[in-house]
Amino acid sequence: MPPPIDTMPLSLAHLSELDVPPADLIDLAAAAGFASVGLRTSAASPGGIEYPLRTSAERAEMRRRMSATGVSVVYIEMVSLSETTRVADCRPMLDTGAALGASRLAVAGDGADLAVVAERLAEICDLARGYGIAVDLEFMPYRPVRSLADAAEVVRQAGRANAHVLVDALHFFRSASSLHDLARLDPAMLGTFQICDAPSRAPAPEDLVTEARTRRLLPGRGGLALSSLIDALPPGIPFGVEVPLAAQHPDLDPAARASLLVDTTREFLQQRNA
Repeated sequence: MPPPIDTMPLSLAHLSELDVPPADLIDLAAAAGFASVGLRTSAASPGGIEYPLRTSAERAEMRRRMSATGVSVVYIEMVSLSETTRVADCRPMLDTGAALGASRLAVAGDGADLAVVAERLAEICDLARGYGIAVDLEFMPYRPVRSLADAAEVVRQAGRANAHVLVDALHFFRSASSLHDLARLDPAMLGTFQICDAPSRAPAPEDLVTEARTRRLLPGRGGLALSSLIDALPPGIPFGVEVPLAAQHPDLDPAARASLLVDTTREFLQQRNA
C-alpha cells in the first residue's frame, strides 16, 4: 500500500532552484525535508541552464552527498523530441542518470507530427531501457505535445512499456486537459506528478512560458482545482514540487524557499485530507 498522500515522500524539481548546482541541491533538499530531487542535466530550451555532470569527479561528489544525506536523484531532464532529435546523442545524459541512480528521464514533444514524436519516444525508450530508466513525456500548452490527450496518444503509438506521461499541474489546467480522461487512463501509463498552483484564470497565450518558469504559486495559494486533480491520479504516483520562488521571494535564500515549498505542500495535502 502506498503511504497516505499527506506523508508521501516529496521530490524537489530543479526548476524550483535552477541556479543551485546539483551537489548543493542535494544538501538543500535534505535540509528542507525532500526525499529526492530531479536534475536539469540538459537545458529545457536552447541556451538554458544545464548541469551535464559528465566528469567522474562531479559524479563522485554527487554520490558522496547523496550517501551522506539519503536524498536520491529520481529523474533527469530535459530532452526535446522532434524530427531533428538524434536519440543516440542522449547516451551521455543517460550515462549520467544511471551513474546517479536515476530511474526516470523527462522528455517533451516538439514535433508537429505526433507520429514522428512517437517514433522518437520509442527510440529513446529502447535506449533508456538498457539503463533501467523509464521515460516520462511531459505535455506543455506551448509545445506541440500540448495536452494530456496528445501525450497519451504519443505514448500509445510508441508502444513501449517504459514510456509514460508526466502530469504537471500547471500544464494540465492551462492545456484544458480533462480530469475525466485522466481518471480513465491506465495507471501504468502515468509516470510522475508535479504539483504547483496558479490563478484560475490563464494568462495570454504568449505569457504561458513566463508563467511556467517564474510565476507558479505554492500549492493552495492559487485557484487551480488541485484536489480534484490529485483525486484523478493513481495512488502512490511520485510527487514532485515545481515552484520557482526566487522572483516572488527575493528576500528569502534558497534554503528558506525550499523549506517553504515543503511546509506549504505538506500543509495543503494535510488540509485536503482533513
